[in-house]
Amino acid sequence: MIYQIFVQIWEWRMSLNKPPQGQLDHLLILYNQLEAEGQMLLTLTRVMTLLAALPKDWQQLVTHQVLNQPAIANITWAVVTAAIGNHWDGLQAYKKYPQTKVNKLSAVQCKGPNQTLQQQMAPYQGSLSKALQKKGKGKACARGA
Repeated sequence: MIYQIFVQIWEWRMSLNKPPQGQLDHLLILYNQLEAEGQMLLTLTRVMTLLAALPKDWQQLVTHQVLNQPAIANITWAVVTAAIGNHWDGLQAYKKYPQTKVNKLSAVQCKGPNQTLQQQMAPYQGSLSKALQKKGKGKACARGA
């Protein structure tokens, strides 16, 4: 019986597609069954087994966050499960509010013609250049002009 429980723990892997809490509860039940059989695993062994069972996409970020504790004694089951939960919540928020991509910048006005140094140094002569006063009339401004 002990061997079967240990194999289940060893083969357990976290799924990307399911919320982590139920999966973590299942793993905790397996650890409790092992304890009921009189076998106790160290906390560090439990958390390292959990970190090794994370999806590859999660391992680097979550493991770095967990192992960044000031002392090994601070790495507990609660610290690891909190880091996993935070990562899951971040992924869900990203799916709910994805980053939008801007395909066109139609609100950006076209740059007028390049001015010479003397034109730039001349006194200010109004709010808009003549090219921009004709907005909407004729061809659209040429890019890169």
